[in-house]
Amino acid sequence: MIIIVDSDGLIGTSQEDDAHYSNSILLLQKLTRAKARLIYPATVIAEATAILQIRLNRQETANKIFELVKTGAFTIEPINQEILTTAIRLLKTNRNKHATLFDAIVATVAQKYNADAIFSFDNFYKKKGFKLASEL
Repeated sequence: MIIIVDSDGLIGTSQEDDAHYSNSILLLQKLTRAKARLIYPATVIAEATAILQIRLNRQETANKIFELVKTGAFTIEPINQEILTTAIRLLKTNRNKHATLFDAIVATVAQKYNADAIFSFDNFYKKKGFKLASEL
């Protein structure tokens, strides 16, 4: 089983006072038991840590994520020209203020891997035809 992790899923499993923390931890445990392969687009790491640092003032949590990345705890998907171009095309066909390039990159990586689901709480992905990990 292949799961692509979005920034809200990463923050939800990392920050105890996040609204999705309890559900995220239970979901992560379920995916771990199922031996799911979790893939983190590189932009998810950048987006999540920026949100933690700037919007949520949680530098310590961002630092923990940096350490996990440095130790190889996450499978990181590099974002190349092809993924970026495909994501921009996807975004152009779905213009609204809630759909960001970050979301389109996650969706593009999910397409690339024919992912079983996306670890997110964002309905953008459901609207694009993806299953959320919580639906598994």
